[in-house]
Amino acid sequence: MSTGPLTGVKVIEFTHWLAAPYCGNILSDLGASVIKVESISGDQVRKTGSYYKEGENFLYLAYNHGKRGISLDLKKEEGKKIARELLQGADVLLENFRPGVMNKLGLGYEDVSGLNPRLIYCSVSAFGNTPEYANRPGMDPIIQGMGAAMSMTAADENSPPLLPGVPIADNSTAFMAFGAICAALYEREKSGKGQKIELNLIDMMVLNLSTRFGQYLATGENPKPMGNQHSQVVPYQAFPTQDGWMMAGAQADHAWEPFCRAIGQEQLLSIEKYSTNTDRVIHREELNSLLNEVFKKKTTDEWCEIFKERNILHGPVWGIGELVNSDVIQDHNIIVDTEHSKLGTLPVIAAPVHYSRTKVKVQSAANLLGEHTAEILTELGYSAGEIEHFVSQGVVNVHERLTV
Repeated sequence: MSTGPLTGVKVIEFTHWLAAPYCGNILSDLGASVIKVESISGDQVRKTGSYYKEGENFLYLAYNHGKRGISLDLKKEEGKKIARELLQGADVLLENFRPGVMNKLGLGYEDVSGLNPRLIYCSVSAFGNTPEYANRPGMDPIIQGMGAAMSMTAADENSPPLLPGVPIADNSTAFMAFGAICAALYEREKSGKGQKIELNLIDMMVLNLSTRFGQYLATGENPKPMGNQHSQVVPYQAFPTQDGWMMAGAQADHAWEPFCRAIGQEQLLSIEKYSTNTDRVIHREELNSLLNEVFKKKTTDEWCEIFKERNILHGPVWGIGELVNSDVIQDHNIIVDTEHSKLGTLPVIAAPVHYSRTKVKVQSAANLLGEHTAEILTELGYSAGEIEHFVSQGVVNVHERLTV
């Protein structure tokens, strides 16, 4: 049984791909009861990529845990009727179709807020409602390109732009949607009224600019890619070691002396052109060339031990395997086992939040397509015969036919 801070909150998802479904994951982990509404053929991501086992797609499994699933044809009147019935008792509607699609289905905000004035209606899109962009297809890699992230991600200014290795636009939009929904639920406690929330991926990329926006304001120029180096602090970057890579640095001028002593290069302290961070930025190339040769003389573990003893800013460059099996992540217990209906024991990533009284908990593994259709329809008051009728008419999809 759920005991999270959102226990009692009912969420209906009309979602696909990543940003909005990931938000639903987090809501579920914090206690909300989440029902994912999929088309008869399912979320598009179920058929994307090549990571399959027993017909189940690991991309879908990665960010759809903790939900029950119902498969509906929303283009049929009976399907729309079922969707409206789900929404009558819901607290949150979460959707990420292109602007206008939910309106065409008769499930737009004006349509459903009349049925349920307390409903929080959260719409996630790629570009928002700007006419020139609203109907364009837009997904994380496209948004990262337009959102300036790729222009600042490369080995150097002469190298081609690179797509960051994680879906920054999708993930950050999911996190923002989660916070926005919680804020709207809090406001509803005071006003008694629901409202519509709109957010989009391209705006989130602007918010993600962070310090790079400050750099742009200061210079009036597009920040250049710095590879593995910090744009404004030297040294603060990835260094090659004898057996891999590590991040390390002197994050401020007071840290320069202990950094030099830790790597056995005290003579650098007497060189005036390295005495301040401003000077080190100017002479970045020659200093980095020297430091790279120093770091190559020891293994990553050896450097980490030295830096740990001296409290120097550092960390190994890990792959996913090293990260999720590390002592710190194991101690935090955010990789938890679930029991999947087809795949058995399946690890998933829980929301990394800890409360003093309420418990964050993964409620289940990801749903099979139509796995809970019959169960949810029964809860809405439909008989076994009516459910069989819906199946025969293609209104719903069920993973296993209901036995009468």
